[in-house]
Amino acid sequence: MRFSSTSAASVAALLSGVRVAAQLKPNNLVAASTSGSLSALKYTNVGGSGEYDQVTDIIPGTFPTCDANPFCITQPKQISGNLAPFDDEITIAFRGPLNLYNVAVYQPTNASGATWKQVSSWAANEEPTNLVFMNNMGGQASGEWSICAGSSQSYASGNWTAAVSSANAQPAQGSLPAGHEVNIMTGETCASRACAGFSRGTANHGWAGSKFFVFTFDMPSPPTQDPEVPAIWALNAQIVRAAQYGCNCRGVGPKGCGEVDLLETVAGTDPDQAISEIYSPKGATGTGRSFFARPTGGRVTYGAIFDVQSDSIAVQRYTEWNYAQNAITRSVVEGYLNAPAMTVSFDGANGKRAEMPRSVMGAHRRRRWH
Repeated sequence: MRFSSTSAASVAALLSGVRVAAQLKPNNLVAASTSGSLSALKYTNVGGSGEYDQVTDIIPGTFPTCDANPFCITQPKQISGNLAPFDDEITIAFRGPLNLYNVAVYQPTNASGATWKQVSSWAANEEPTNLVFMNNMGGQASGEWSICAGSSQSYASGNWTAAVSSANAQPAQGSLPAGHEVNIMTGETCASRACAGFSRGTANHGWAGSKFFVFTFDMPSPPTQDPEVPAIWALNAQIVRAAQYGCNCRGVGPKGCGEVDLLETVAGTDPDQAISEIYSPKGATGTGRSFFARPTGGRVTYGAIFDVQSDSIAVQRYTEWNYAQNAITRSVVEGYLNAPAMTVSFDGANGKRAEMPRSVMGAHRRRRWH
């Protein structure tokens, strides 16, 4: 990763670990495209005041029928402030066909946010640092299952298609087949420190506050007629800790605790186009007719910045990323946040949402429990 600045002294200061006042301009951004086929997107005015239905309990029921009514117990959760509710713990989920090669997560080291430290990382077939791959196959080798709520989270196998008994028990190979999903969490369990909301089975913490995710991946076309709906999306971690496709706080409007579809192909639409949409108690908006090109022909690197200070979320494509770097400065983060991008102000419900067939049930958003 390279940067430019108005003075060589600023770069020298960056390399020495000293905070510099001048904003550094990243040179690893793909040439800006802010409409049609996008290279960068920025959601502004993300946070606000409101509430969502936080899950406080799930009644498991008695097999063979769910005899609890209601089984999904919720209560209103008030939120306010910059980035809310995306300042909550976040998990990133992936759906195949997708090959994942690298992941890194950076977060501010203190309240000033002068330095963002690499807090989690992984490379294909290597041991991760403070990162666990999970899926929704609880009740098998790990996690739990109930007649009312279905499967909880489980520790994912190395090929991401099954559950294993412990975190990262098998090296993650990085190839996610069509029709399968996996998500990442930190290495800290809810058993070691209580998590917000209801959790069950195998449950871990996500990343709270400001966070900067970087991924290198591709989304190849499957060799068969398997579902062509690869996606990368961010969820409030409470969703997966309860039941990602069952009783949870997910949704649009007052019931929703936060989701950002970073790059999602949608069944029934052009499989080579990946849209982005955001959902919270404020409503929903997104890229509308614009889209990110699905990377079928080779690896790409994207970053997703959730920044409390600027109340914004940026999704950007990079030419490269040095995953060995263990810290970046706030000035570098601001360089990315202020780079040219399609800007979508999240100042109200139902803005630039993508046009898609509402009868299609293939995409993850259409399998929600309500």
